[in-house]
Amino acid sequence: MPEGSTKLPDKQLDASALPADYPREVYTSNGGTVLNVRGQEGGCGHATAEAAQQDGTRVTVNLTELKGQTGQMCTMDIRHPVISVTLSAPLGERTVVLKQMR
Repeated sequence: MPEGSTKLPDKQLDASALPADYPREVYTSNGGTVLNVRGQEGGCGHATAEAAQQDGTRVTVNLTELKGQTGQMCTMDIRHPVISVTLSAPLGERTVVLKQMR
């Protein structure tokens, strides 16, 4: 994780919508205005994340794996990159909801 980041307490994380094998790691940095989320990608895919919804009680982060071009050789490895998501206001006590988009 980026230097100076703090692990989000489990009580502030709702990862119930993620598949069982998906990472469940979220850290905050920059005064709580940046979330550093562990994503999942494989082969020619590229993991992305966006703060899809932000309100007074929760921040919903959509995790997506963009697929590479077809017709290209891709490895079968699984990677777990850290993806930074900038919030419009510090997270504070809000809950982070992780969702995997397809």
